[in-house]
Amino acid sequence: MRKFLILFVIMVLAIAALPAAGQAEPPKTGAEYKGVDLVVATWGWTAANVKKLSEAFEKQYGCTVIIDETSGNADRLNKVIAQQKNPEIDVVMMSESFSAIGNDMGVFEKIDTNIVTNLNNLYDFAKNADGYGPAYSLVRYGILYDKDRVPAPASYLDLFNGTYDGMLSLPDMTSTAGPYLLVAIAEALGGSAENVDPAFDFLKQNVGSVAQFYTTSSDVQTGFTTGEIAVSVFMDMNMPMLAQSGINIDWVDAKEGSFSAAATINVVKGAKNPTLAQLYVNYLLSDEIQNQLADVISEAPTSKNATMSAEKQKYLAFGEDAVAS
Repeated sequence: MRKFLILFVIMVLAIAALPAAGQAEPPKTGAEYKGVDLVVATWGWTAANVKKLSEAFEKQYGCTVIIDETSGNADRLNKVIAQQKNPEIDVVMMSESFSAIGNDMGVFEKIDTNIVTNLNNLYDFAKNADGYGPAYSLVRYGILYDKDRVPAPASYLDLFNGTYDGMLSLPDMTSTAGPYLLVAIAEALGGSAENVDPAFDFLKQNVGSVAQFYTTSSDVQTGFTTGEIAVSVFMDMNMPMLAQSGINIDWVDAKEGSFSAAATINVVKGAKNPTLAQLYVNYLLSDEIQNQLADVISEAPTSKNATMSAEKQKYLAFGEDAVAS
C-alpha cells in the first residue's frame, strides 16, 4: 500500500526534489536560541492548538515558534520543495502518505537519535523504518452520518446505493484520507493498492452521488451544520465538535474496514535551525506533550507512555491496536 501511496502522490505533485545537507550537534543549553524563530508548518485548522502545545518549548529555549498555516498536505509539501535552495520552514507536520514522498524526494532530514531520545517511547508503527520523521499522532477514518436524516450505511459501497445521493461527502484525493479510501474501494471491487483502476472507474460512474469532495475539516463541519451533507468518510476526532453543534452524529466502522492515518513530524533538509528543529521533534514526542494531544488537538498519541481518558477512548484510536481498526 505504501508503494501505491508514493506513486499516487507523486502523480498529484508532479515535482522533483534535490538532495541537501546534514545534521547538527545538540547544544548543552537552550540559551543560544533566545530570539530565534522556529517555523513550523501545519494544518490551518490546528495552527492555534499547535502554538498552544509549543508554549513550554518556547519558554525552555527562549525561541518563538512561528506557525505556517499552509493548510493542505500537498500544498505544504510543494512549498518545502519550492524552497529547497533557501528553506523558510524548519519543521513540517503532514500525513504519512505525503511525508513518505518527501522522504523519497530528499527534502527531509533523518531524525538525529542523539537528540530525539523520546523516539524510543513510540509504538513501532509510529517509527519510520528508514529513520525519517515519526508519527506523533493518529486519527481514524470511518463513516460519520446524521442519524436524524439518513439510515446507517454498512459499507463504503453502500454510500452509492442511491440512499445518500446529494448528501455524501468524500475526501479529495489530495487530502489525507483520499488515497486510503481509494484503496479501500478498489479492494472491495477486486482491485488492490497496486491496481486502483476499479475504484477510479467506480467513482467516475457515481460522481453524481457526491455533494462534496472536501480538502479541509472545516468543509465537512460546515457541510453538516448547514445541511449540505448528511454522511461523510471522516475523522473520529471531529465527532465531539459535530455533536456539540447539534448534529445527531454517529459512527460506522465500514464493512471494508476503517483506516488509521498517522500525522508525522519532519525536519526540513537545509533548515535554518536544524538542531532546534530536532529538539522540537523530541519535545512533541515527550510524555508531557503526548498526554496533552487528545485534549488539545483531539488526536491520539503514539507514545507507549501516553495516557488518555476513558471518555476520549470512546471515539479516538488509541494504542497499537488502533492501526488495525
